[in-house]
Amino acid sequence: MKDLRLMGSALGISILLCSCGEKASVSGDNEEIQSAEANAGAAIPENQICRVELHDPSVDGILDASVQLEVLAKGFEIAEGPVWVPSMKTLLFSDVKGNTIHQWSQEKGSSVFLSPGGHTGTVPFFEGGVLGSNGLALDPAGDLIICQHGDRRLAKLSFDNITQEGLSTLSATYEGKRFNSPNDLTVVANGDIYFTDPPYGHCDIANSVPGEAMVFVDDKREIPYCGVYRYEAATGKVSLVSDEMDLPNGIVLSPDQKWIYVGSSDMQDPKMWRFSAEDGSGGIFFEGPYGKDDAGWFDGMKMHTSGNIFATGPGGVLVISPEGKKLATIRLPDPVTNCCFDENEEYLFVTSFAYVARFKLKN
Repeated sequence: MKDLRLMGSALGISILLCSCGEKASVSGDNEEIQSAEANAGAAIPENQICRVELHDPSVDGILDASVQLEVLAKGFEIAEGPVWVPSMKTLLFSDVKGNTIHQWSQEKGSSVFLSPGGHTGTVPFFEGGVLGSNGLALDPAGDLIICQHGDRRLAKLSFDNITQEGLSTLSATYEGKRFNSPNDLTVVANGDIYFTDPPYGHCDIANSVPGEAMVFVDDKREIPYCGVYRYEAATGKVSLVSDEMDLPNGIVLSPDQKWIYVGSSDMQDPKMWRFSAEDGSGGIFFEGPYGKDDAGWFDGMKMHTSGNIFATGPGGVLVISPEGKKLATIRLPDPVTNCCFDENEEYLFVTSFAYVARFKLKN
């Protein structure tokens, strides 16, 4: 067993047992599943004005004091992993629990892009887990790279063949052992891919108690930790960047490609970490301050060309400088799971469990 902690929360006493250990795990952290259950019956917000707290004048050229939230599509279970495809003027995003990748465009609205998106039953999996696709990204050739929970791999899809037959495996194992459930990713200019591998594909939803305890089952797991990895496009080699984090989630690369930023989805201890792309050294990069009512955890994040990180985190979407200073908090009506920009950084798209929305940035 790796860890045993007792933690109090506003929702009662929560227990975290072996969040990345060798046995079944119980966690009050996180968690996308917890919030998905809580928000399942929640009303979808109409388009509305949302407040932006500007903590530093350096973001005045990016954000106004408020944004107009525009809901684009709704009816999902856990919307996640958005990526903008410039050639199609289309947003792609996952429904992790729904096992489907969806698409949205201004002209055509929302529709199914690929189903199943992350789970086909071809490899050992935990039946009660969250098994769909999660993070999506484009590689330098313009192909779609997919983090698949159920099939436990990094997969590639050509837009010339949007079918199951068009999918190919980039990597499914590290040192001969199958990944847990690849979650999110960021692509280097040369095609290399950094990705996170937490255990959400092994979350026992039926036996978890939202707001009290989440259960992770390790029967099908082969790697006893949750890694941050690098996939080398030229060789297909996978190397471990770090196994220090219990619940690594969203991941981005600095504009100079020297630093890897990773969010921890531990709800009781929300932090961002930073690692050297050269040797994997690093540690905690950002751990607040947060407002007293800022609930949530770090999930998906994206890098702005300014070098500032837009991260879904406690209180909404946080804008964090390369020096680890919180520059702004965008207060949204619901917890958000991930975000992405369009090619001109005119809009920030956000996924929020049951719906997908966007708002304009200064440009």
